[in-house]
Amino acid sequence: MAKVALGSAREIRANWSKNVEFAPTQVVHPRSEREIVHHIARATAHGIGIRAIGAGHSFSAIAKPEGALLTLDHYRGLVHLDSDTGEVTLRAGTRLWEIGPMLARHDRALEVMGDVDRQSIAGAISTGTHGTGGRFTGVSGLVTGLKIMLANGDCVWADREHNVKLFEAARLGLGALGIIVEVKLRTIPLYKLHRREYSAPLDETVATFLETSMVHDHQEFFFVPGGERAIVRELNHVPAQSANRGMGRVRTYLDSEIVGNGAFALANRLVQAVPSTKGPLSRAVSSLMPAAEAVGLPHQLYVASRRTRFRECELAVPASRFEEAFEALTRALEGKTRSLIFPLEVRRAAADDVWLSTAHGRDTVYIAAHNPLHAASDDYLHLVHDTLVEFEGRPHWGKMHWLRETELRELYPNFEHFVSVRNELDPDRLFSTPYLDSLLGG
Repeated sequence: MAKVALGSAREIRANWSKNVEFAPTQVVHPRSEREIVHHIARATAHGIGIRAIGAGHSFSAIAKPEGALLTLDHYRGLVHLDSDTGEVTLRAGTRLWEIGPMLARHDRALEVMGDVDRQSIAGAISTGTHGTGGRFTGVSGLVTGLKIMLANGDCVWADREHNVKLFEAARLGLGALGIIVEVKLRTIPLYKLHRREYSAPLDETVATFLETSMVHDHQEFFFVPGGERAIVRELNHVPAQSANRGMGRVRTYLDSEIVGNGAFALANRLVQAVPSTKGPLSRAVSSLMPAAEAVGLPHQLYVASRRTRFRECELAVPASRFEEAFEALTRALEGKTRSLIFPLEVRRAAADDVWLSTAHGRDTVYIAAHNPLHAASDDYLHLVHDTLVEFEGRPHWGKMHWLRETELRELYPNFEHFVSVRNELDPDRLFSTPYLDSLLGG
């Protein structure tokens, strides 16, 4: 069917990292399910695709529309909190940063969060957002039910007892199956976090990570390629009645905002211009990173500020292959990152049963590389990507990667099941894009 543009001049938009630009034929802002149904029907009638977008925080083109863009900015908030089960139902556009305070008012919390909270809940589960913790899954693993608008206009509820195949696929559905309008999540009683950050020898941190990441509820570490030190972050659950303590508002702002973001931005620009400054600067930045303890509510301490914009690539490797993958990555990067001071990040997650989850069926370690916004090329990200793919690395769906359908099919045991559900629910590819077709097939 020939596509017919809606509206006149197209507005050019971009994602958070500014590496993906798009010009939708129309941008719509529904405030109700009825309006979402209307926009789906209108796109169908005009023969154009329609793509939902959350906060635009993906580094890949996963949300890039070819036709109409449906933003969920005005469709957010609490639908219901079940006092018996503790499950919370949220409108799809609800931002992660809104969920913590909302739940805390009811003495509940999510058991895990990532270190970025700008995403929408629908976008987070659709791309596989995760935090860290050897006993915790990603956000999709917390989903117990969802309501999704299909291409035919039907609004369907799916969980482990109703529309089971749709539930299994849509928990991490890449936006390929329909437009999610509500998400139900498992929560736990409110707790606080005890966060500790410190510098440690990199080789020692790597050698003990598989052990220590199971001792602590949540552990991750950062390191600069070619450096000898790691910044380790440990977070452990403590009773909700624990007294808050920390560095104080002013110190926290100076360390986390100015040093943690401003120093990296400035240092990266200087190292790009004068590579010989990398050694002393990386040591200086590591010593200035926050090294302290704090106790507070989960949504206050999981998250790290990200004011310095960057592009990111992340691969999930089996935990059993982490040490050999890390060693291979170290060799691959040797001598090739003279002008890079942005740290790599290493996290861990428990195996889950979500069909397209990067942690499906295996205990997982995530290794993420970041490239400054002003970097001349992404050769560095390509190098990290290509090295880790050799160790059964699965790329994060919402971050930059260069695998396509043939390779992805081999990485996911339920890939065919997902494609089958997609073919059944969206045979005319109303919700598809060229990028999505490159991942799943046309």
